[in-house]
Amino acid sequence: MTITSHFKATIQQLGDVDGYVLDEVDGEHPRHPRCVLSKTGAAKAIGLKSEGGSALWRTLSRKNIGSEIDENLRQKIDNPIVFKYFPTGSESGGLSVTVHGLETSTFVEILRAILKAKLTASQKHLGERAQAMLIALANTSLDSIVYQESGYWKTVEGQRVADILDQYLQDHARTWAKTFPDQFWVKLIRVKGYPSYLALKRPAFVGHWVNDIVYDRLLPGARKKLKELNPRLPSGRRKHMNHQFTTEDYGLPELKAHLIRVMAYMDAAANDTQFMRMLNRGTPKFGDTYEMALDDVYN
Repeated sequence: MTITSHFKATIQQLGDVDGYVLDEVDGEHPRHPRCVLSKTGAAKAIGLKSEGGSALWRTLSRKNIGSEIDENLRQKIDNPIVFKYFPTGSESGGLSVTVHGLETSTFVEILRAILKAKLTASQKHLGERAQAMLIALANTSLDSIVYQESGYWKTVEGQRVADILDQYLQDHARTWAKTFPDQFWVKLIRVKGYPSYLALKRPAFVGHWVNDIVYDRLLPGARKKLKELNPRLPSGRRKHMNHQFTTEDYGLPELKAHLIRVMAYMDAAANDTQFMRMLNRGTPKFGDTYEMALDDVYN
């Protein structure tokens, strides 16, 4: 089976090294497809400037560094992933580039092995490079950088927005998501500081954000009333979507107007702190003790 890639990015954090996202296998769309660096790129990243992949193999085979590489890692290094990269627009002409690559996780393992090794004076620069790169990756993952810079996340979200929202909103199905403009979801993830919904480690955050930003501020007592009208089932899910309890005459227009205000705050804010400050000032939450009869609105 031929392994292919259509996503490539130059990773500045590694010294302008090319990273690739491998395509799906057997028609599957894995949430986290494998990301790889070419062996030549991996060699360049750690400061080896000659002979590319061969120089990397020889360096990692030297006794002092090789002693820190276990058998599992050695197998990955000795058996690179061979794939064909198709530049944009090359499919029709059949043009492709064959690449021998190492998974990004393997590259990180190599960096750690270099740091643990007793390096010679001539190898000191390898340790310095390894340490600098691990520090640069301390608050993110190399895969996340490749996904973002290659355009993979943007493309996949554009193709699979319905699936993504169904997955990440959990008990709020796609029917509910249709009530919110697509731009709401784009602006929400940006202002919260994430490059993509696929980058979220805890998808439940989305539901909490929507409760905080929308239902807690929509109308006095709205969230409490929705809980009464649409309680959770023993499974933890709700039988209906919360927006289904708004009316065409009042509740739904109020929701849409609220979303327009919220998106304006998102556009004006440089980060989540600024956004929440503007939101709290312009559209504060209604107090939990403030009660209001909403039967005319939701029934």
